[in-house]
Amino acid sequence: MPGDTRSWTEILARARQRLLTDGDVGTHEEGREVGPRHEILASWRRSYDEGALTSGLSTPYDDNINLSSRLVRAAEPVIGRVQEDVLGSPITVVLADSRGKVLIRRSGEPNLESRLDNALLAPGFNYAERYVGTNGIGTALEGKSTQSVVGFEHFNEHLQAFACVGVPLRDPVTRRQLGVLDITTWADRAHPALTALVRQAASVIEEGLMQMSSRGAQELLHEYLVASRNREDHVVAISQEAFIASSGAIRRIGNLSREELWPMAQNALASRDQADIPLLAGAAETVQLHLRAVRGQRAELAGAVIRISAPVVDDVRASSSGRPASDSMAGPDSASARALNALSPVTVGPSVMVKRLAAGRMPVCLIGEPGVGKRTLVQTIANELFPERHLRIYDAAHPAGTLDEVLSDWRTGCPALVRAIDALAPDALDAMLADVQHAASTQSESCGWLAFTLQSATSVAAMRHSVGEVTPSESAQSALASAAIPIVVVPPLRGRVQDLHHIVPDMLREASAGAVVGVTPELMSRLVREPWPGNLAEVSDLVDQMVRTARGSILDLTDLPPGFGSGVRRNLSPLEWMAREAIVEALRASGGDKQAAADALGISRASIYRKIKTYDIDLQK
Repeated sequence: MPGDTRSWTEILARARQRLLTDGDVGTHEEGREVGPRHEILASWRRSYDEGALTSGLSTPYDDNINLSSRLVRAAEPVIGRVQEDVLGSPITVVLADSRGKVLIRRSGEPNLESRLDNALLAPGFNYAERYVGTNGIGTALEGKSTQSVVGFEHFNEHLQAFACVGVPLRDPVTRRQLGVLDITTWADRAHPALTALVRQAASVIEEGLMQMSSRGAQELLHEYLVASRNREDHVVAISQEAFIASSGAIRRIGNLSREELWPMAQNALASRDQADIPLLAGAAETVQLHLRAVRGQRAELAGAVIRISAPVVDDVRASSSGRPASDSMAGPDSASARALNALSPVTVGPSVMVKRLAAGRMPVCLIGEPGVGKRTLVQTIANELFPERHLRIYDAAHPAGTLDEVLSDWRTGCPALVRAIDALAPDALDAMLADVQHAASTQSESCGWLAFTLQSATSVAAMRHSVGEVTPSESAQSALASAAIPIVVVPPLRGRVQDLHHIVPDMLREASAGAVVGVTPELMSRLVREPWPGNLAEVSDLVDQMVRTARGSILDLTDLPPGFGSGVRRNLSPLEWMAREAIVEALRASGGDKQAAADALGISRASIYRKIKTYDIDLQK
C-alpha cells in the first residue's frame, strides 16, 4: 500500500468514485499510487460496463438447486469439515456454480450468517459480477483464478463490510470451470491464511471429482498428459464430454469444437484403435490428424488422443490471382492463401466454406454489408478452381448484358456470379432459382459453379421501411431458403479489425507497386480504432489516397488525409465492436432517444449512458 497520510480505504473510495463519475480511475496522482490492484481495477471496469449496482442489491434468485451434481457431492463433505474447523469464528464457506449461483453456504457464526442473508449471499441467489459487481465469487469466475476482495475493493457499497476469497473449481479431466469455492468474513478479519485455507479445500474437492470420474475419463487424461509432454500445441484429447487442448492446438485444427471433432473421431475409431484423418484447417493448409482410441472397461470408445501433424500447403489452392481491378476489396483475396491463414477465424471460415461448395459445384449466396469483399472472394475462388474459365458476372443493381447470357455460360461450365439479387423483381428471382434448380438436377456434369451476393439488411436500410414490412433482402433470403441454396455470411470489418494488421500491408504493396511496404505502429493503432462503416472498400480507398501522397516507404500518422475520422479512444475487441454497433443501431432507430434505445436493448438508462461514453458513440460524427 502507498505511503500516504490518507488511509488505503479512502484511496480506494476516491478511485471508485472517479470511475463512477468520470468513467476512468487513473492509477497515479502526483507520482503516488491512487488506485486499486490491477485485478480489482479490471473487475471494477467490467462491473461498470455491465451496469452492476453500486448501492443496494438486486440479483436473480433461482430455487432450482441441484444438490446431487458431481460438484456438490464432491464439495459437501469438504465444506462440512471446514465448517467444523471454523465453528464459533466469523467465517462462512460458500459454494457457487459456474454461473455464480450460490449452491451451499455454511457459517461458523450466526451474526455473520444473518448479515449475509441481508446481502443476498444465500443459496439460490446469483453472485456473478454483472449483478453485484466485484466479489470473491463473480470475480474468480471472470478471472479464472483465485481472487481476494477486501472491504472497499467491492464494487457495491452493500458488500464493503466483508472480505472474501474465491477459488475456481475445475473438472480435473476436462479442466472446465465447474464453480467457485469462497470463504467470506468481516473486512477487518481478512488474513492471508484464509487464502491458503480455501485453496487447500478446493484442492481436496478436485481430488474428489477425479475419483468420481470414470475409469475411461481418468485414462484419457493420463494419455493426454503423456502424449502432450513437450508438445502441448500438437495434441488434443476428446470424448463425449471432454475436450482437452491448448489454445495453440485448437488453432491448428481450425478452431473446431468438441461437437464437430468428436463425431469424426467416433466414426474413424468405430472398428479400429488408430486412424488418420486429413483436415482442411485453412484456405490452403491441410493437417493430418493421427487418432488413437482410449477405451473403457468394456472396450467401448471412451475417448481419443489426437496428434496433429505439421500443416501441408496445397500449392493449387494457395495460388491466387490477386485483387481484381474492378473490386477494391482485400482480405480473402490477398497475394497468397498463407496470408489468409494469418487472418481471424471469422474471416477464414467463410472463405473455406465457399471454397468447399465451389469445389462441389454447388450454388451459394454470400451475404454481407457493402464493401466486405463478397465479389472479391468469389473472384479469387473462381480463379483458383476454374483457372481455364472466365468468371461471368451479372449485376442486378446495375445491369450490363442479360442474366440469361450469364446463366447460359454457367450451364456450359463457366463460373458465374449474380450480384445484388435483392434488386431482382420477386417473380424474376423465383424464375431464376427454379431454372437453376432444374439445370443443376438435369445438367449437373456440364454446369459450372454459380454464386450470388446479397446485401445484408443494415439498420439504415431497415429504417427506410415501415415496421413489419419485409425488405427486399429478407424476401431474397426467403427465396434462397426455399430453393435450398446455402447462405454464407461475410462479416463486417468491425468484427475482425485485427485483420488490418495483415490486410493493410498487402493493400499498400499492391497500390504502390512495392514502393510503400508498411505503416508505423502508431498509425496501425489508429486504424484499428475506426468503425469502418464502408468496410474493406473504405480501407482500400484510404490506402490508395495515402499512397498517392506518400513521402516514404513507411506511412505514419502524418500521412492520414485531413478530416480523417476521430475513431475511439481505445482498441475495442470484436465483441465490443458488436455491442457498439447494436447501441448505434438502437439509437438511430429511436431517433437518438436514449431511453427508447435502452428499452429496445433491454438495458438500463444508466447502462446505455455509460456504454455511449465507453465506446465513444457520437451519431453526429
